[in-house]
Order: sequence, then C-alpha cells, then structure tokens
Amino acid sequence: MPITKVSEITNLELAEYLRLEHADLTDVEKAELDTLLNVAKSFVRAYTGINDVDVSNEVVGTGDGARSVFNVLCTPVVPDSQTIYVNEVAKAEDTDYSFNDTSGAIGFKTVPVLGDAIAADYKIGLDAYADFVIVVYILVQDMYDNRTLYVDKNNLNKVVDTILGMHSINLL
Repeated sequence: MPITKVSEITNLELAEYLRLEHADLTDVEKAELDTLLNVAKSFVRAYTGINDVDVSNEVVGTGDGARSVFNVLCTPVVPDSQTIYVNEVAKAEDTDYSFNDTSGAIGFKTVPVLGDAIAADYKIGLDAYADFVIVVYILVQDMYDNRTLYVDKNNLNKVVDTILGMHSINLL
C-alpha cells in the first residue's frame, strides 16, 4: 500500500527509498535516518507555516430541517481523522454522512432536524497533503547524499520548492 501521509514514513521506508538494506543498517544509521526525517518535517512546517493541530468539538452548525450540507472551518482535513457529532452522538461516515477532506464539507444522508447541534473533531496538518510525502523523501535524499543535517533553502530542489510554494501560508 503506498504511503499517503507524512506520519507514515519510517526509517524502513526511507532505507528502501535510498536503496539501503534496512536489515544491514546499524542502530546508529537507523537513528540518523530518523533525524533526517525529523529535519525534513521541521523544514516543511517552517517553510509552509502548516502545523499539526487537533480540532476538538468545533461547532459546525445547527440543524434547520432543510440544510443537509455543513462545513468545518479549517481545511484541508487529514483523511479519516474526522468524527462528526449530532447532539453529541458520533455518526458513521458513509452511513450517516459523507465527508470531503479537501473542502471540509459534511453531507448528511438525512437532513438534521431543527435544533440539532452539529459538531466535529478532526485534524489538520502535514498529513492532509499527500504531495508532502514526495517532498520529505526528496529532502531526506538530498541531506543523505550531501551528508548534511540541514536543508539549504538557497539551494532547494525545484520539485520541492514548487510543491511547498503551492501550499505555503507564509506569504510575507
């Protein structure tokens, strides 16, 4: 199964990407890969301004008996991280509602009745962007190849720069 979230990347996946035999790596070499991974994640966060946040009990709206679509405030949402509540009762995705990770739209199968309190728990952060997996792999490879423990922002890979630029919220 392909990796689609930055949090799913481990030193095993990095070793495979770098064409290293994971079984032959020493504990020190595995720790070095973990360090490179953490440096890459930190760089992505600093460059884009995107941090991992758990949103809890966000009031999404109140049922009016007519409206079936509501939206969470922060998007994109980390896939499969949301729990939607109606009157403090968790609802089942696909059975009770559909959810769009990109837009944050909640589409209820049955229209909430007048006065129903709708709330959501969800996560936002690096895992909401599948293309950041590519960025992390490339950054780690560059650091590994150059034997450095930092990312040189003045000599950034063009693919990395393009992807991060598309998602940057640090526009100043």
